[in-house]
Amino acid sequence: MHHRMHYSLYSFAEYSPDPIYILGTDKKVRYANSNFTQLYGWTTEELNLHDFPHVPRELRDELAQMYVFIDQGQRLFALDTFRIKRNGELISVKITISPVKDQEGSITAYVCVLRDVTEIKFSELKYYKLFNEANDSIYIYEQDEHGKPLKFLDVNEAACRMLGYTRQEMLELTPYSIAAEALVPEGDDTFMGIQRGESMFVEWIHVTKEGKQIPVEISAKPFELNSRRMVISIARDMTERKRTEEFLRYNESLSMIGELSAGIAHEIRNPLTSIRGFVQLLYSQSKMNKELHEIILSEVDRINSIVSELLLLGKENPSELADCNLVQLLRQVVVLLNAQAHMTGNEIIMHTPLASLPLRGAPNKLKQVFINVLKNAIEASPRGAEITVELSREEDTGVIRISDTGSGIPEELLNHIGSPFFTTKSGGNGLGVMISRKIIHNHRGTLVFTANKPAGTIVEITLPVHE
Repeated sequence: MHHRMHYSLYSFAEYSPDPIYILGTDKKVRYANSNFTQLYGWTTEELNLHDFPHVPRELRDELAQMYVFIDQGQRLFALDTFRIKRNGELISVKITISPVKDQEGSITAYVCVLRDVTEIKFSELKYYKLFNEANDSIYIYEQDEHGKPLKFLDVNEAACRMLGYTRQEMLELTPYSIAAEALVPEGDDTFMGIQRGESMFVEWIHVTKEGKQIPVEISAKPFELNSRRMVISIARDMTERKRTEEFLRYNESLSMIGELSAGIAHEIRNPLTSIRGFVQLLYSQSKMNKELHEIILSEVDRINSIVSELLLLGKENPSELADCNLVQLLRQVVVLLNAQAHMTGNEIIMHTPLASLPLRGAPNKLKQVFINVLKNAIEASPRGAEITVELSREEDTGVIRISDTGSGIPEELLNHIGSPFFTTKSGGNGLGVMISRKIIHNHRGTLVFTANKPAGTIVEITLPVHE
């Protein structure tokens, strides 16, 4: 029976698809199967002669720890590690060591099975490489029995970059932690749908660590792994797409308004000229009140002014583009407008570290934009206040920030600035900003209004630099 048991052990080891060797209690190799010899290239005698040559030098401490385990006589030991072939090739292996006991329960040998997991590790490496190098944010999490999402099990580097958290911080959060608060009630229905096995494709808003809201497009799908029900969620940042869509919508509406405005303006101007002429004729031939006459002419001229601005929104003649220096251009406007600012005790102060900033554009139209914005800043500022003009360069873009300390524009109205006939200024018509924005867009730049803290408004204009 004893002989049969030994033969059965030998038969199992010899015909096993995995490399196997058997250690005696003296830590010497008693036997190595043919698969071990074929894969690693060493025989039983060479394993003992060279003191386990298949163990890399940098992992010799691991071998000593393995001996400690063997001396403890534990039932099973599994280790993910590396081993080296005779030809120098390094392979990833999973080593399983189990003791062999006699009828009295004494350990007589140890069976070491070395399973080659190089392909599995390579597949995992490819997965993690794909997972971490993806441009979109990827999240993996579980749901409880009620469909509520639990903490993230894994997130990729793109998710950490987008939200500003470290990976460790992200693993302490749930999908609700990074969602806009207003969307949480809506999220319950969505997560319940996922629990029922439905795929999800929604537009959502993620909130960064600093509190910034980012519009995202989320695709989520449930899957099972080791009998655990999980969800993989892919979120794509839609900030640029939203900005582009808004830009296209604005340009389309601007084009439509421009064509309509030009047509209307031409139709109004002709009778307007006649009305003005007849008013002056009536005044000269009758006893019309002078004050009334001046009011009528003033209102006619006001209408004419609005019509002239409407014409600017139409299809304008292409401007002559020229190389110009944005620093010099801005300084000229500041000097020009400071004369008007001084009348109310205000001062326009320009700050820039730049001596020049080359630009390809229409200088007169750009001056018109700067004059419009600075005039608005002067009119919005209290007496004696400073208006700041800052010019800097960020990579291939010139950035102009014009700040005032006036009453400011309410947060809820900022998005409406630039809409036709929308204005917060008494006596204004809202067309100046619209025209200015069109000019800047024609120069492939942007014009944005933001609130200045604690009071006032900041107008930020960006223009591409031309070397």
